[in-house]
Amino acid sequence: MAKITLTGFGEVEAQLNKLLDRSMIRQVVEAGARKAAEEMRSNIEAAGHVRTHSMLDNVRPGAYHEDIGGGSMAVYPQDNDRKGTPNALKAFVINYGRGRRRTARTGDKFITGKLAQTEKAVQAAMQEESDRILAQINK
Repeated sequence: MAKITLTGFGEVEAQLNKLLDRSMIRQVVEAGARKAAEEMRSNIEAAGHVRTHSMLDNVRPGAYHEDIGGGSMAVYPQDNDRKGTPNALKAFVINYGRGRRRTARTGDKFITGKLAQTEKAVQAAMQEESDRILAQINK
């Protein structure tokens, strides 16, 4: 019977373990969340929904959640304004409007109307972070 001995797989295994590390997934998700927050801030400014800067200044990623398929972070305006109104509620009402009463300032879809553009920017940021990590691993 023939016997085959292969060498060099230890190095490949070490690279794969680094590649499949949960911290890498988290880094990629966080890069995408930072880009999504940046996009949301620019959408708020472009739509002219800035008075006190409370909603604009509090747009940031929420907590990181991990599951079997990967990880996720929600990006939205957090905290309350000086009157105690949740910034997320203000963003929701401005985006969707109040029932059938729509005005020029509410229901303008400043968040949901630009989802495709935001999604492309987030995917590009995540791909860039992934490529940076892979280049670091392969050194």
